[in-house]
Parts: sequence; C-alpha cells; structure tokens
Amino acid sequence: MSRRLGLLVTDASPLITLAAAEALDCLTLPGLHVVIPDIVYLEVTEDLAKTGAEEIVHWARRHRDLVEIAVTAVFAEFQVLRAANPRARSRGRGEQAALEVLNAAVSEDPGIEALLLYEDNDIRSRRFVRTLPERVTALSTGDLLQELEAAGRIQSADHILDRAADRERNVERPRRPSQDDAARRLLRQRLKAPQPGREEDGA
Repeated sequence: MSRRLGLLVTDASPLITLAAAEALDCLTLPGLHVVIPDIVYLEVTEDLAKTGAEEIVHWARRHRDLVEIAVTAVFAEFQVLRAANPRARSRGRGEQAALEVLNAAVSEDPGIEALLLYEDNDIRSRRFVRTLPERVTALSTGDLLQELEAAGRIQSADHILDRAADRERNVERPRRPSQDDAARRLLRQRLKAPQPGREEDGA
C-alpha cells in the first residue's frame, strides 16, 4: 500500500450525484488513487436502470489506472446473509467496508494519508469520522467540487450540482460548506502539485 491511500469513497451517494451530473471525472482530477469498497460499488451498479449506474461502470473501467474496487470481508459476509435472505439490505455497510479498507492500510503504514469522501457536509458529527487517524480526514462532495473550482479544474461547482438536481438528486447538503477545513487544505495542497498530462474538466 502506498504512503497516500488516496480518496476513499465511503458510501454510494457521492458516486450517484456525480454520475447524475456527468461529472465523475471530478474524482480523478486531483490525481489521487480512488478506492471504492466492493459493497459500495455493488450498491451503485447492481441495478443498471438506476440513475448513474451505467455511467459509474464505464467510468471505473475507463480509469483502471486510478480507480480500485477494494475487496472486503464486509461484502463477503453480506453475500452470505443475502443468500439466506434475498431481502437483506446493504445499508450502513459502506462505512463498515471503508473502515475495513482504511484499517488494513493503517496497519501497514500508520502514517498513511487519505481523504474519505461523503455526500453531506455534517460528516464530522459522525462517530465513525471522529475516530479516524490523524492523517485521515473527511471530505464532502460539495467541498471537493468547491476546491476543484477554486483551483481552476472545473468551471463551476454549482453548475455540476444543478445538473445533478435536474436528475432528481437532493444537492442541498453538498451546497453548504463544511465547518472543518482540514480536508480542504489537504486537497488544496494536492491540487497545487504539478500533474502533467491531465486536462481540465469543462463542467
């Protein structure tokens, strides 16, 4: 595992919102390794008729060099549970799987750095986030977009959220800035680093 784990997607909502806006490439613009736990990927792609599902599949395939679908025991256990009860829901297991991926990385390198991506802006209130290692910070979808706009990587964060809203995504929470700037500072530093060969998103 590399020193910098990268951008760890902790639930389905950021992927669905960005897919609805046709802006999934925003996740790869910082040049970070994007890690999606297998159970989160299942949630967003199991039904290809749902908003953004096909876009997510094609995007992950197109960016194999940067996007990893991480295998977790949480997903394996859910598969067993669902075999016994087809109505079993995966709700809440995305965070568990993300924590599993993170703990495995930290066990190999206690100083590893990572950004955990959530949809809403009140992520710091969650117990899961309050117990994170020092170098691991939580970032909302809105904060990601606003920092990309400030760095000139996209034209407008609001425009992307407006496009998601047009496809019936609730984007009120991502529009509000978070109270904790640590993750935004870390992302800002990354965006200032030279990234040869990367084109700006025209959103």
